[in-house]
Amino acid sequence: MERLRLLGAAAGIAFAVIAVIAFAIAPGPSSGYGPTVVEYYTAHGTAALWQAVLIGVAVVLFLWFVVTFAEQLSAGPLSIVFASVTAGLLMVTVGATETLGEVYRHVSFVDVSSESYAAAHAVYDVGDGADHLALFTVAAYVAATAVALLTSTPPRRRLGWVGIALAGVQLLNAPYQIFAMSHRSVVVSGVVLIAFIAWVFVLSILLLVAMRRGTTRLARTTA
Repeated sequence: MERLRLLGAAAGIAFAVIAVIAFAIAPGPSSGYGPTVVEYYTAHGTAALWQAVLIGVAVVLFLWFVVTFAEQLSAGPLSIVFASVTAGLLMVTVGATETLGEVYRHVSFVDVSSESYAAAHAVYDVGDGADHLALFTVAAYVAATAVALLTSTPPRRRLGWVGIALAGVQLLNAPYQIFAMSHRSVVVSGVVLIAFIAWVFVLSILLLVAMRRGTTRLARTTA
């Protein structure tokens, strides 16, 4: 059981690595404009399917880590709820892009009728909307984990304040992404996403090191 808990602690690291790879191989079209969406997925449909596979694995690892972190550092049930809602909304987003990839990956852009543009735009916007709403629960999850660190040892408290600041940025980013119309919002979204993934990565390392030290102390005591 202890080894399973250590694997759960390390799952956050695996999540971060896989998530970065997944988003890198299929960053998505530059806009939700119908022809732009269709053109992108006729050229990158297979990459979108692989992205869906990787994100599916990453979500499982993320939730495993979330539960382990909540148990070991008393992040509370709310952190699990926020993470679960985030994962669900992310799956809606990826499900929309996977659908577009599946539909258009073996189709030439010139063979797509103009009537398909509106449908592609609608599917893409469903995923985009789910992604925007997930930003609120991402902020809530970061805040929940940061509060857990604030009630821990002094070094972890400093990291906790970093998490509070990051949660604030995440929360401000959510309405900004909903209302923004410029290309700048895409850049901001990417930076904030990487910051969240980095937060999970750091938390996973912190938890893994803390648990290994605890295991070592227990082994020495038993011996």
